[in-house]
Parts: sequence; C-alpha cells; structure tokens
Amino acid sequence: MKGHVYARGKSYTFVFDHPDPLTGERKQRSKGGFKTEKEAWSACRKAMTDAEKGLNVEASRITLAEYLKEYLETHAKPNFKPTSYDTEQIIINARIIPVLGKIRLQNLTPRAIKAFYAELRKSYSKEYVKNIHGVLKRALRLAYTESGLLPEDIMSKISMRSKVNATEQKEMQFWSIEEFTKFLQSSKYHVHYIAFSLAIYTGMRRGEILGLRWKDIDFDNKELKVIQTANWTTEGLVIQRPKTNDSIRRVKLFQNIIDDLKERYIQIKEYKKEYGDAYEDNDLVCCYPGGGYIKPKRITEGMDVLVRKAGVKKIRFHDQRHTHASFLLMIGINPKVAAERLGMTPAMFNERYSHLLPIMQEEAVDRIENELNKFAQKQLELVDK
Repeated sequence: MKGHVYARGKSYTFVFDHPDPLTGERKQRSKGGFKTEKEAWSACRKAMTDAEKGLNVEASRITLAEYLKEYLETHAKPNFKPTSYDTEQIIINARIIPVLGKIRLQNLTPRAIKAFYAELRKSYSKEYVKNIHGVLKRALRLAYTESGLLPEDIMSKISMRSKVNATEQKEMQFWSIEEFTKFLQSSKYHVHYIAFSLAIYTGMRRGEILGLRWKDIDFDNKELKVIQTANWTTEGLVIQRPKTNDSIRRVKLFQNIIDDLKERYIQIKEYKKEYGDAYEDNDLVCCYPGGGYIKPKRITEGMDVLVRKAGVKKIRFHDQRHTHASFLLMIGINPKVAAERLGMTPAMFNERYSHLLPIMQEEAVDRIENELNKFAQKQLELVDK
C-alpha cells in the first residue's frame, strides 16, 4: 500500500488505494486541506496504518443507529436465544438509538457514553443501566474486533462498578414472613395463586415458574427440576432452557408448597374434565383453565390487585425471589446452598444479598438473647421454689 501527497492550490492532499475489508474490492481514499506537506504525509501514514489493521475507512459516515441495526440483524439474531435477542432489540431501539443514534460511529467517545449513562441513572436502576452497558459493549467490541469499523475498543475505557451500593439495596424489596403469609392467605383462590406460592417458597424466576411441568416435580423426593423457561417475546412464546448452567437445578420443596401443588393438580384434573378435547395439554403447573401458557403481564396485573386486597407492602413479582433469599438467610441457610437453590453462583448471591447479612445477624442475636433470658428466668424460678 503506497500513498501520495500533492499540492492543491495553497493546501496539500493525500491519496492512496486500499482493499475494502468488507468487500475485498480496492478503493481510493483521499483527504485534502492540510496546510503543509508534512501534515498531509502524517495524516496519510495514519490512514494507511488504520487500513492495514482492517479499519474500514469508509465507515466514517456510518451512524451508531445504522451500525446497531446491522449488528442486530447479522450478529444478535442468528447467535442469541430469542428472549436474549428480544431484550437486546428493545434496549437498542428504545434506549440507545433515541439518544446516541445520530452520532457517527467513529465520533463516539467514552465521555459521550458516560454522560448517556449518567442521564439514564436519573430514571432507571443501576442494574438496568448495567444491562444497557452490556448491550453497547458487545456491539461496539464487534465493531472493533471483527467489522473494522472502529480503530480502538472504546468500551474498554468505561468501567461499571459491579458492587451493589446503598441505592440499589433500597430498590430491592422483600416481604417479611408475616407479609408473605398474609398475601398467600388472601390470594388463595386466585387463578394465579400457584405462581405466587412457587415464587415465594422456591425463589424461582417468573419464566421458570411459567415453564414448570408436572413431570418436572418429584413428590416422593419432595423436589422439582428447573429445566425449561417460558417467556414471551415480540415474536411470541419462546420455550427454552434457562440462561445459565447454574439455573438448571433441583429445588427441594417445603411442605407448604407441596400441599399447594397437590391441590393445584386436583384443580388441573377438574379443568381437563370441564374442557374435554378442547383442553390444551402442555403438562403445565401454571396455565389458564384451558391449559394454555400464561402471559407474564397477566401475573403482574393479578399481583397488583392482590397486594392491595391483602393490604401488604407493594413489591414486584421478582421481589418474591428476593423475599425467598432473605428467608433463607434468616433461617441460617449457608449462602452457598442458598445460591444453588436460586440458580446463581455464590459470587452473584453474595454481591446481591450480602447487605442483608448484618440485618439477619442482628435478628439472630436478638433471638438468642431472648432464648437465654427465658432460660435464665426459668432457672431463677426453680431456685425460688
């Protein structure tokens, strides 16, 4: 690859031929307006170096929006699970493109991205902003490593602290034993009751609950297996394996949920009799009376109504998982075992729930002191007698 510099009026211009990294065809690159021949040669050498590294010099005109749409179609769609692709697509179209989309890809800077995150944090949780960061990081690294559209990995200059801070801890809501007991009693005969009971007593995720089948439950050994999820995307229902190997697990069952599941099984048998051949038998634990898969938003809407009816603190459906985690810590379950039960790595569990440990320790000390005081009081009563 050879370059050439020539005078053009009172300024200098460089020109060189290079292969387009996307098509393989040879193209000519030129740029003028340099005040001196030395400046033109310096710019020419840099441009040729970029081209030799595979940088697509024509990409200077591509906006972030154009690139991200191409990324969704050529990388995300063929390589991601449908639910992951759906999430990626929503974040890109609803969050990233409206704010950063018009910026040319090669003009995008870490400073602009950090400012974007700062604005997002005013309206959204840190966890959600981290998800947006993950999407942008995946896309822009590909622009650097594979497409040759960026001269450097700008996302390597942006770090997102993973440690949960005080603000995030406040966002994590959960019920006390009294509250979740009151909620379950109040919602006992609701069509989605079994979904709430499973969430509280097992800590399963919503998609895992909606995908649970009767064949996944072993009543003799008092356990169930989490091996598939049911989620709705913009393209419809998607049945798939859980997102990580840790999520595929066995969960031991409390007697409370076993009793609820047995009652639900009887209810399902009655539905089958009522609907006859019209019953859509997917072997589901959580389903509509006709057997069909439940849309997640129906669960959310039903919970909002039941929370008001029960008169307990309003929390999200996913917060029932946090409720289960806090319950496990309160009764002294080893965090490693708790993490396995929830389908998380111990590191993830500690990051998310370690701030609850001091609270649990205070409660444990209070309980121990109460027991010691009761014992001491009994001893005094014996002495007095």
